[in-house]
Amino acid sequence: MTRLQSIFGILCVAAFCALHAAAAPTKQWSDGPLQWSDFRGTPTALTVISTMKVTLEATPRQEEGTDKVQLAATAMMWPEQSTAILSKCDDQRLRYHQLQFDLLEYYRRCLQDEINMGMSGMEVEKRLRDYRGEYASRWAQIERETEQGANDHRLQDWEYTVRRQLDELGLPPVPRVTPGKWCYGIYAGVGAEFPTGQLKNDFGGSAIFQLGLTAGYRRVRFKADIAYGQPGAKNNNIFNVPDSAGYAMQGNARSAVTHLLVGAQLGYTVYNGRRLAITPGAGFHYNVYSWEVENYTWPKDKDGNHMRTLKSVERKTLHSFQWIASVDFDIRLHSHVTNTPMLGGSNREQFTSNLRITPWVARASFKKCDPAARGTTFGVTVCYLGLARLLSF
Repeated sequence: MTRLQSIFGILCVAAFCALHAAAAPTKQWSDGPLQWSDFRGTPTALTVISTMKVTLEATPRQEEGTDKVQLAATAMMWPEQSTAILSKCDDQRLRYHQLQFDLLEYYRRCLQDEINMGMSGMEVEKRLRDYRGEYASRWAQIERETEQGANDHRLQDWEYTVRRQLDELGLPPVPRVTPGKWCYGIYAGVGAEFPTGQLKNDFGGSAIFQLGLTAGYRRVRFKADIAYGQPGAKNNNIFNVPDSAGYAMQGNARSAVTHLLVGAQLGYTVYNGRRLAITPGAGFHYNVYSWEVENYTWPKDKDGNHMRTLKSVERKTLHSFQWIASVDFDIRLHSHVTNTPMLGGSNREQFTSNLRITPWVARASFKKCDPAARGTTFGVTVCYLGLARLLSF
């Protein structure tokens, strides 16, 4: 249980972070020339005339309202982290920062060209680091030669050089890819079970913890999971073992029973909308109740009264292999593209965080009981589901 709880905790933290991470507003090079109004940071006593925060990124972006993913390199300027003392700024200083932005755009286009050749996510990360280093080195050279923009002659030379390189390189297209047909994932959560029929005479309902794996192709889904609960034992002599005098020779050592359900189901997604997927499924499950019982003897005391005496303690189990059916309601919370798959490798994946709500029903039949215990268990689980799809080019 400790390991399962740890895995579930990690998954929940990951889902929470994915839901609450929000990027600060940025300006991209393609949004147009810089204006002093783009410098919205608050200057301090140590601030020079102006500073501009820029970043080169290569994070895939999912197109709003579609399953398409853009594999794009991005040159970004951060207005809230860029400062300017406007009383000391002029057009030449703005040209200096525009040159800084143009140089970053040049390396963005170089990286985009390499992405378009079909590099893996790990290769993109390596080249991104390389280009960031090249940009930092070259910009440091420009700062020195232009005296941070004060030397108009050298500033013009560098403006011409960088703009010529941009024109020669051109504007590379941004590829759009679609998630593949195969998917796989892991889910973990909690729920409750409620036995009915003859089962409820022997066992009570309980909270359960569930951990499972899933895989699919197109709309077909397969899942296998294990659920654990500790219901109460309601029948103290479930096997009805009396002695010749009618005294019970067995009784439960503890009130709690260990309940394991190991199941596998095949399903089909009947509805797959933008925010919700509905997948009914059916299969088989292995149902095990396990607990300790005490064996008694009833010798007579000196007055001739029967006195219960503990003879031994043994573990009893009940096994059942029957059908199970469920409906998965998967509510999509957040989706992003990873550079490497969860299971290793070099391809990118689309990773989706989901809230899975699953009502289920399972049949059980235990013939070893006296009388035999048959019935249906109804249940519901609420899980976090992390689902991954490889991106196909």
